[in-house]
Parts: sequence; structure tokens; C-alpha cells
Amino acid sequence: MNCYCYETDTDFVLCVEDAEEELKENIIAGWFKESDNIYIKPYPLIDIKNGGDIRDIELVKRNFARLGMFMFHNMDDWQSDIKHIAQILSDNGLEWYIAGSISEAILGVEIEPHDIDIIVHTDDFFKVKEIFIDSVVEPFIDNKGHWVVRYFGRICLNKGFVDIIADEAWNKDKKQYNMVSWFGYNLFIEPLQTRYKIEISRNRIDRIKAFEEYMNR
Repeated sequence: MNCYCYETDTDFVLCVEDAEEELKENIIAGWFKESDNIYIKPYPLIDIKNGGDIRDIELVKRNFARLGMFMFHNMDDWQSDIKHIAQILSDNGLEWYIAGSISEAILGVEIEPHDIDIIVHTDDFFKVKEIFIDSVVEPFIDNKGHWVVRYFGRICLNKGFVDIIADEAWNKDKKQYNMVSWFGYNLFIEPLQTRYKIEISRNRIDRIKAFEEYMNR
């Protein structure tokens, strides 16, 4: 698999060629679009400039070429990634929460997540980019309200990727999270019923079954 980036007059484009068949579903899940068996994800250059530093392009080029071959695999050890993230963000005094499928995995629902969704306070979004600077595989940008969340960036620590999200609507004073104790860390995660309803709405049969087996235990 070959991962690289290029620029046009208007866009900064991430590109994946020669992807293994078993990884294609995960690539598409990462919002890459297929074109002639090549998967691309364009970022408007004007949006990247909203991140405050056009030099991020060179940073992402280097990291995506180096880490892209790993970021579309399912996670071998997501627990270690969460512990690492928890330690680093806590050491830096940042406010953060866990969303997405990792929420139920932490509770013990038997699923195999391929990515991690981390919510940080809007004031801390670009601080996270600097903390994980060697792992940034997609630009950290301010969408200015034109997308589902205002701030979005992506890092890769081992296998799989970690989405870093920030939006006023996702801060703890606006959205419900449950605190759980997990390997000595106090983590704020999305409520189980919230996640269950999401999986039902997406008709993910395997995950719905895993939820129901967990709730019936």
C-alpha cells in the first residue's frame, strides 16, 4: 500500500494506492472516496490555513507517508492507546472525553474498534496537535461551522487512527458523558444507551447483537 499527499491549486489531497482488499472498508470509513481503485481525501487549502500554520502540509505529508500503511488496520491494542492518551492529556491538564465505539469497548462490549474518537475542549484543540505532532496524519482544521463538528484532526499512534474532535456542542456542559474507572483512570464516555441507539440507527447487526449480549449478562 502506498500513501502519499499532493496539492492542487485549491486542495491538499491524501491518497491511498494499492490498498489490501481487507482494508478498503476501513479506508472508506475514514471518509476517503474511491476513484479508479485509488482512495482520495481532499482538504481545501483555505480550511488548512484556518488551522493557523500552512507548514502543517509538510508535517502531514511526512507522517501520512510513514504511518498511512498502519492507520487503516483494526487496532491490535486499543487499550494501550487509550492509556497513553489518558496519561498524556492528563499530564497536560486538558479536558477530554471519549465518544464512538471505544465507549462501549471500555465497558466490556465485545466489539473490535478500528478507530478512537477523542473529544477535547475547544480551547485545547490545537494544543493536542502540538502534543502529538509526530503522529498527525491529517490536518487539524477549524471548519467554521461548515461541517458536523467545528474542529477536526486525526493522529495515528499504532494501528488504527484517533480522531480529535472539538465543538461547543460536545463540551461536557452541553453533552452527557458517564464517568467510569478504568485501569486507574477516570474516563468520561458516551452513555451506553446513546451508543446502542446509534448502532440501531446504522443497522450494524453485529454490534447490536454485541450490545444486547452485554446488556443481558
